[in-house]
Amino acid sequence: MRIAVLPLLTALVASVFGFAVPAQATKMNGMQFFVLNGTCDKLVVGNLDWTASCDGKLMSTSYSNRRVGFHFITKDAKGASFSGMDGANPSKDADVTNIDEVILDTVGAGKNPKPFEATGKCLYSNPYTGDPTTVSCSGKMKDGRTFSAIFTTDGSPPQ
Repeated sequence: MRIAVLPLLTALVASVFGFAVPAQATKMNGMQFFVLNGTCDKLVVGNLDWTASCDGKLMSTSYSNRRVGFHFITKDAKGASFSGMDGANPSKDADVTNIDEVILDTVGAGKNPKPFEATGKCLYSNPYTGDPTTVSCSGKMKDGRTFSAIFTTDGSPPQ
């Protein structure tokens, strides 16, 4: 049986950030979020390689204070969020987020999220062009573990 992904994504975000997210909302209390469809090409945090079970949906959140998050979830309800501050755009159709926190939920969405101080970047391009785009996150957590996540959209507009 396939797990319903959007409810798990919203549950993950709710558990990590401490509030409920309506399933159909795109804006709420200074936060915007959307879901990208595509392929999760890589999801590795330290010795945890969740690539094989990573789902084909990626949630992104952005806040009025310029904080941005990318939230990956697996088909077996594990999650990894990469969160940081919006950085300078490398070009007019590309953006960067300077990662300062990685949040892992290794027991199941909403059960036991663990935040870790980190440094790194997420690079991404405009998902509204109609062409496939890539979200690529990489860096290092304060405890020495590295992380790397790559998601390629299918070219459809964010939901």
